[in-house]
Amino acid sequence: MRRMMPFTIVLLLLFQTLAVNFMVPAEAASGRGGTNDDYTVKSITVGNSSAPASKWVQSDGTVVDYIFIDQTIEVTISVQRFGGSAIPDEAPVALDIVHPIGFIMESFNFFTNPLTGGQSYNHIVEWTPTAAHSVLNTTTNDLSGGLILRATVNFDDDDKNTNDQRDKTLPIAIAANAMEDWSPTLGPQFISGKYPADGGDAEATGSWQTDATTSASGAKHWRHSSAGSNYPSNAEATRLVHARYMSGNSCDTDAADTGLTLVYQAYICRIAFYSNEYVSSQFHLQAWGSMEAGDSVSMELWRGSGNIDDPYESISWDIAQGNPSAAPGQWTNLSWDPQETWLQIPNLGNPDVFLGGNSYTFSLLFTSDSSVAGEGMHVDDFVHFGVSRVTDYTLDLQCDNSVNGYTIAPNQMASLYCTLTNNGYAPATVRLQTNVTNDSWMAPFPIIRMDIEGSSNHGTNVIIPPIGAGETIEFWSNLTVPAGADVQQRIWNLWLTDASSAQLGEKSRLTMDLAVSEQYGVALTSSVGLIAATIGPDESGTVSFRLQNTGNKDAAFNLATTFSENTGWMAVVENETGVIQQNPITLYKGEKVNLMLNITAPQEASPALGTESNPYVSFNLRATCPSCSTALFGNDVLVRNVEVPVLRHVQLETEEYTYSGPANGNARSLYLTLLNLGNDDEQYDLSLVQSQWQLQASLLADQSPVMDAWDGESTVVVSLAMPIGLNPGIYTVTVKATSVDDNTVSDSIDLSIEILETAAVFVSDEETGQSYIPGDLPQTMSFEVRNDGNSDDSFAMSLDIPTGMVAHFTNLNTNGETGALAVGTSYNVTVEFSF
Repeated sequence: MRRMMPFTIVLLLLFQTLAVNFMVPAEAASGRGGTNDDYTVKSITVGNSSAPASKWVQSDGTVVDYIFIDQTIEVTISVQRFGGSAIPDEAPVALDIVHPIGFIMESFNFFTNPLTGGQSYNHIVEWTPTAAHSVLNTTTNDLSGGLILRATVNFDDDDKNTNDQRDKTLPIAIAANAMEDWSPTLGPQFISGKYPADGGDAEATGSWQTDATTSASGAKHWRHSSAGSNYPSNAEATRLVHARYMSGNSCDTDAADTGLTLVYQAYICRIAFYSNEYVSSQFHLQAWGSMEAGDSVSMELWRGSGNIDDPYESISWDIAQGNPSAAPGQWTNLSWDPQETWLQIPNLGNPDVFLGGNSYTFSLLFTSDSSVAGEGMHVDDFVHFGVSRVTDYTLDLQCDNSVNGYTIAPNQMASLYCTLTNNGYAPATVRLQTNVTNDSWMAPFPIIRMDIEGSSNHGTNVIIPPIGAGETIEFWSNLTVPAGADVQQRIWNLWLTDASSAQLGEKSRLTMDLAVSEQYGVALTSSVGLIAATIGPDESGTVSFRLQNTGNKDAAFNLATTFSENTGWMAVVENETGVIQQNPITLYKGEKVNLMLNITAPQEASPALGTESNPYVSFNLRATCPSCSTALFGNDVLVRNVEVPVLRHVQLETEEYTYSGPANGNARSLYLTLLNLGNDDEQYDLSLVQSQWQLQASLLADQSPVMDAWDGESTVVVSLAMPIGLNPGIYTVTVKATSVDDNTVSDSIDLSIEILETAAVFVSDEETGQSYIPGDLPQTMSFEVRNDGNSDDSFAMSLDIPTGMVAHFTNLNTNGETGALAVGTSYNVTVEFSF
């Protein structure tokens, strides 16, 4: 054992030495972070020396990289670690391809090599863009737009994050062509063909040909005249067509050109541009030259038969509008936005649809008339830019929510107003959902109501009607905290997800703090309408209502009613069985009780019809809480209206209902009293009906004056003619008063008129005009005696004879009377006289 001790000591010393060599560096011992753990994305480079990105020179001389859709290219991300740390560490890096709309199209993830302070790492990603995004300004020829290449390094201990991310915006074009000779080995290129101007298949090769003199791009360019010659006259529609040779016995998504196939004796496909796959597009060329009057070279999109006079088959732009240089070899940038030309079509039915959603072929269209010709135009360097119609999208959700959340009392509402914008290129179908983190509040009836523009669905899981590209809609989310809810902290969530078949996931989310405060609260509610009751004078009616303690503390409430009319209206609170409830009414938190308000109208209540002159009687039922230590929140007043209908009641009175008198022609008047016993001023029509017209009764007026409500009075005069000869007997007269405003309201009175037996006689007393000489023979004179009574009668006759005159009746009976005379008949009595 003693021989082992030296070896043990050596081992201990060795371990101590190793421990010293493996001590944690001072900066690690004191915590990570700072400059030594700072990683940064130094650069993002597109392309390499053998396959570089294309270059575009802007109007200010700066150069912009751009690439093409569906063409693979290298992207190099350079990451550097700062500081002087000698301990190597690797860092995770992500390259996201972000669409300008805001969504990530593609992601690449990798780790750097372990790096010490000051070292860099380059990583190459091969990327194939799947969508075009480039916009060429047709005025300045400046290129903009592009997908965003976003590289992010995310080292856990890096606390200097301002340099962790780098973006590079890279325009993605659709296609380009150096416009060289037509070759069966190339893909898309250009070929010449002459077509009928009014549409149809190509008939000849046409005059377009390549020129090997100075070119803008590549070794050659195209012209539509032979070197040293003028272009042909009457060229009709000579096109330089964007096309390719057929491959695999099919044109796939391109269009077979039968005419060119026959002309060139080879299967040729026209390159198809599907406008429904894009939201915008621009075409670029470089050109120089000039055209004679009546002739033109145009950029053209054509379809169908290619009739150049039909704007729906041929959309074109004369490149002379771009003012190309006329000097040989002085190339001028020319750009064209076909949508601007499309929108100039008269009575266009679908201006909002890019190029009508049709498919086209691009060509250079040369037309000429039969007049003077010249050398014409030289064209080169075709580039096609555009923005693909991607299906994904982002949403811009803007709401007026409080940054600090909401503090709401029980039974109070938090209202959230939002606008929602579809940032995509196509209509978006979106599902809107909302909840609060208290499940008991969401079932069975959610406490949240949605009101969405264009939708009648108010639930918490709603598919919004499709939102058009770039369109904005409004919606409101209203959350009402349940009555009696305890003090608590909750989260109110609102989120939007894609509801299309593409299932693009969640698009936006809003999370808000929601606090329920301690509060006394009350709610007076009623299911009855604004016109709560119709109550007549001196009548009663009931209005049902509910009293609820909506706060989260027990409370005792007093209920009191006031009326807009201070004329004797009264109200008492009853339970549902009619028992009067005395104040205060004590309710636990959240408790509610159904009650009745029994309202009694005053005896002489005036009409209340809701008009300007007769407004409704309004009442306020108010709840107060004298014992509450803080203010009372909630709906503490119930306001309703009471209608008082028009009460119409009329009465006719008289002190004497019978009258008797002789039929002697002396008129008599009877006086009736007309009383308005209703609650509104009234006027009445008066009418009279008599048992026999011979009575000749009448009214002095056929309408009463307007009488005041409640005992307004008027006199009705009935006139009796008492005509001579009216047979004795009992006659009846009925007088009726009828409301002018409501003919169902009336009153009548019956009068009994007794005509007595009446004896009356008429004796004529006219001057006869006779003369007499005393001593002459006696003469006679006749007098008419008429029975003016109302029954057969005979009359005793007598004479009042003056002195000196002798007279007697000659035709009376022995009693000195006339015979019986019928009513209204007469008898001539003869008197003989002498002097």
